[in-house]
Amino acid sequence: MKNTLSAVYIMHSLHIFAISLIGIFIPIYFLVLHYSVSQVFVYYLIYVTATLFFFLFASFIAREFGLKRTLLLYLPFQFTYLALLYILPFTHVYLLVIALADAAAVGFYWYPLHLFFISLAQKKNMGNSVGKFLAFPKLITIASPLLGGFIAIYGGFSLLIIITAVLYALSSIALFYLPDSKPMIQFKLERFLALARKYSRYLFVEIGEHIREDVGRVILPIFIFITFGSILSVGFIGSLLGAGSALFILLIGHYIDRLNRIHLLRFGAVITMIIWTIFFFMHGEIALYALTLTAGFFGALLLVPYNTLMYDYATENTPAEFIIFREVPVTIARILVYGFGILFASSLSYLFLLPVFGSALFWIL
Repeated sequence: MKNTLSAVYIMHSLHIFAISLIGIFIPIYFLVLHYSVSQVFVYYLIYVTATLFFFLFASFIAREFGLKRTLLLYLPFQFTYLALLYILPFTHVYLLVIALADAAAVGFYWYPLHLFFISLAQKKNMGNSVGKFLAFPKLITIASPLLGGFIAIYGGFSLLIIITAVLYALSSIALFYLPDSKPMIQFKLERFLALARKYSRYLFVEIGEHIREDVGRVILPIFIFITFGSILSVGFIGSLLGAGSALFILLIGHYIDRLNRIHLLRFGAVITMIIWTIFFFMHGEIALYALTLTAGFFGALLLVPYNTLMYDYATENTPAEFIIFREVPVTIARILVYGFGILFASSLSYLFLLPVFGSALFWIL
């Protein structure tokens, strides 16, 4: 692979393919095993909080041993997480332990991956690179949630977990084509406070985007499963989200470097607010499928310019520090989602108003 950015695209696409097979079904798996909705939200609350600390831990490891070794460490945590899920029906495992293993895998994967992408992408074509980084995984995973649903129904969750583990192992091969480096990072409070003052408006965008993302990624599948009692319906929802966004993300990414990103974000925010308001009022199966496809399509108007801004801001500063800095509002957003999830566990449709609020935050930019 002469272009090492291609190695990032390949590795990340295979990684997302593995996630897309099983990720949307994790809360459903817990519900099938008779955990309550509130317990599922407590699991995610622990997971998102712990992820911030594992990002910090991964940054220490990367500074001492390099990005490649740090990224490689995610695999033992990922396999531990999958193994715990595998044995959960047969033995008592605390959800706390599973959540911590999940958070460790995420922290040790995403922290070095962000830095690899920033170091290899060209700033002048950042929007185009972000479009490919987001679109390629979605293009190859459009049908995977539906495929995951079929595997879960006819082969069981155990088979789905095994297949996912194999895919994670395959995705790591591309890692060996990436150059290694040790990021520079200084953990000084005044540096992070300076970033907070400089990018105070951007903090709200991070909160808004990740409220929208987690409601679509976790809350909506739980709502669909509880409403229609069908694992296949959950897989269909996941595939619709991917189909709605994949090609449009690539298209937006191609033109984003020539467009005003702030205007695009604000326009996308208005459309997203309308879509999630309709989600709150309409609960018919066909209506939910149509809204999900629309949400995936117009979500690209937020996803591409938002991520492009994030990587632009990271390159303007010390990327290793900025990635840790932006994880704070990400964590705040997710704590809000699952905190409200616990409060409204018996009335999940009220949580569809959270992305309306989150999308409004894009207008602060």
